[in-house]
Amino acid sequence: MTSFARPSLRALLMTGFVFCIAPLGTNTVSAAEATTTAGEMAGSAHQVDLTFEIYGGGLHIVSFGTQAVLTPERYEIAAQFQTEGLADTLFNGRGSSTASGLLTPAGPRLLNYSQEYDGRFGERSIIMALDESGRYEVAAEPADGIHKQGFSASAVQGKVDPLTASIFTAINSSAAPCSQTIPVFDGRRIFNLKFKKLDQTQLQPIGAGTYTGPAWRCSVLYDPVAGFTREFLVERAKNPLPPFTVWLARFDEQMGPSGTQPLVLPVRMMFETSIVNAIAHLTTAEVDGKALIQPAIN
Repeated sequence: MTSFARPSLRALLMTGFVFCIAPLGTNTVSAAEATTTAGEMAGSAHQVDLTFEIYGGGLHIVSFGTQAVLTPERYEIAAQFQTEGLADTLFNGRGSSTASGLLTPAGPRLLNYSQEYDGRFGERSIIMALDESGRYEVAAEPADGIHKQGFSASAVQGKVDPLTASIFTAINSSAAPCSQTIPVFDGRRIFNLKFKKLDQTQLQPIGAGTYTGPAWRCSVLYDPVAGFTREFLVERAKNPLPPFTVWLARFDEQMGPSGTQPLVLPVRMMFETSIVNAIAHLTTAEVDGKALIQPAIN
C-alpha cells in the first residue's frame, strides 16, 4: 500500500470490513475456560446469520457473510467474503475468517482468531491464539509486520480481533451503542475504533438495503496505536483518515446473548477508499432461522 490518505480498496477486499472489552481481572486462560462442552453451546445457544452487500460507484463489489453462535458465556463466529462484478475482474479475491471467545460482564474476550485470503494480491493468512501468559501466539504468511518478540500481555489485554469487532454491538452489553471504543489487535497492529453518536434517524429502504425503522447514526474513527510504520504515521499526520459512518438498529423482538438487552446490529455503513466511496447494506439477518428484516423484492 503506497497511499495512506484513505484506506485502499485493496485493504477493503483483504480484510472485509471492520465496524460494529476489557477482560476479567487477568487475561490468563485456564483449561476450563478454553474448553467448551457440547452442553454449554447447545443449552441456550442462538445462531445469528448476517449478509452484507457492498456497493461502490453504484456497482456491486463485495459480498460478506457472517455466521455466529452465541450463548451467554461464549461466542463462535465464521465469515466469508468475495468480490463481485467488476471488482471481481479487477481485484478478484476470496477470504474467510473465524473467531471464538468468552462473553464476560466487561465485554468479549478473544481466545482464537484466523483469517485466510487468496486473490489478486496473493495468498495471505494469519492465526492467533491466546496463551496462558496472556499473550497471543501469532503465525502469519507472509510474516511481514509480525513482531518477532510479539506484543506484551499488557499491550493486547482487552483487545479483540477484526471479526469480533464486526459484530461487537451484537455481543457486547457493557456499553451503549455509539458511545464506545473498540480496541482491536489483528496480529500485526493494534488500533482503536472510536464510536461517536451523531444523531438518531428513521431509515428508509435504499438500494439493496431494505431495513426500515429507527437507527443510531455514528461516526467511527480508525485510530492507530501500535505496530504501524513511521511512514504510515507521518502520512496520516498530513492526511488524517476520514471516519466512516455506521447506522445501528435495535431489534426489540430479539434479545442479545446477555438476555438483558435487545440485539443491536449494523444495518448500513458508508466509507471512503482511495478509489471509490462505498456503502454496505445489511441484506439478510436471521436468528435461529427467523428473519429480522424483510428481503429485497427483485
